[in-house]
Amino acid sequence: MKKILAVMLTVSLAIVCPAGVKAATLDYKAAINKIEAKGTPAVIQYFEDGKGNKGKMVALTGEAYSSSASLKIREHPNIDATSIKSVPFGALVKRVGLCDNGWSKLVIEEDGKKAYGYAESYYLSTDPLIKKMNEKLAVREDSEVLNFPGIRDGLSVGEVSEGDRVDCTGMCSDNWSQISYTNDSGKKVTGFVQNSVLSEIKEEPKDGEKGTEKPEETATESENEQELEEPDALLEGEAVIGPSSEGDDSIWAKAVTENLQDSTEAANAIIVNEGEAVNVSATAKLERLGEFRITHYCACSICCGPYSGMNSTASGAVPVTNHTIAVYPKQIPYGTKVVINGQVYVAEDCGSGIKKNCIDIYVADHEEACSKGMYRTDVYLLIEGNEELEESDS
Repeated sequence: MKKILAVMLTVSLAIVCPAGVKAATLDYKAAINKIEAKGTPAVIQYFEDGKGNKGKMVALTGEAYSSSASLKIREHPNIDATSIKSVPFGALVKRVGLCDNGWSKLVIEEDGKKAYGYAESYYLSTDPLIKKMNEKLAVREDSEVLNFPGIRDGLSVGEVSEGDRVDCTGMCSDNWSQISYTNDSGKKVTGFVQNSVLSEIKEEPKDGEKGTEKPEETATESENEQELEEPDALLEGEAVIGPSSEGDDSIWAKAVTENLQDSTEAANAIIVNEGEAVNVSATAKLERLGEFRITHYCACSICCGPYSGMNSTASGAVPVTNHTIAVYPKQIPYGTKVVINGQVYVAEDCGSGIKKNCIDIYVADHEEACSKGMYRTDVYLLIEGNEELEESDS
């Protein structure tokens, strides 16, 4: 079959949302401009990608952070090269060069030995992605623990139950905390949960000390009050953290409050590009790709974590509703048009949680993403001209 050629574009992710911790990438041209702005000439080297292709690389020594749930460091700067190491989200790596094909050269030091590898620049942030913390918190409700602070890319690494106590080791984006706990098998687990499932643990009064007592409410006052909505049930000794908790001494409570106060402004800053739904022509040539798991995502921090408010995708395209889908690029290259339930979509994005026979459809907001949920259906390649999609088992 003939291949549909896809060009991997280097992306400098522009962030719209001001709140929380965000991923900020650096590309080849931006690196050169940054160096020359300091009055220093950029050092240009050359590389081979392991497939016979050559390119240019600017020497640039500095720290970077993994913005992927599991960042693959490969022998050569191409997606098919052998993986020599994986690093988790937020991990610090040392970068020594930026390639003009969208990859970065990294130095790996283990057991006193130094080696070199390559990772996609899109998944490297120039800013730290986790704000370090050290708090003991309570779990308000059962929840899965993910390896990435976003339901779009996150995969389950464990679960916590209502009543558990966990260590909060960091915060990232508007809605996620990094936690650490010991599971039933005695294994230490580190991952991410939404802030909404956690709450501060209020210290119980010590023996001989009196807690703050609430004044007794009179019957008249109670009768005159309007009926209020019942809050969610809390564990004994817990308090829900919200914008009204500014007087709290908890570092975590203050951090959550700051993010909650910024979230309205952040939500308003997200620019949603609306696209008209395009139905497939009755005369179009289609090729069945198989049954796929279909999910939906938006630009909020619950879905995308540090990439919330994004206005560019992994391919460099601006995400558009009724148009953009996230795919596994080794199976469906960027730019490919596919048909899902009679509607045409274009492969423009990807995600570490999106594997073979999985497609994530970009929608306007989180409510729509939740309402459409997950389902399985047949997906078809829209063939224009004589191009066909190459089958891939990788």
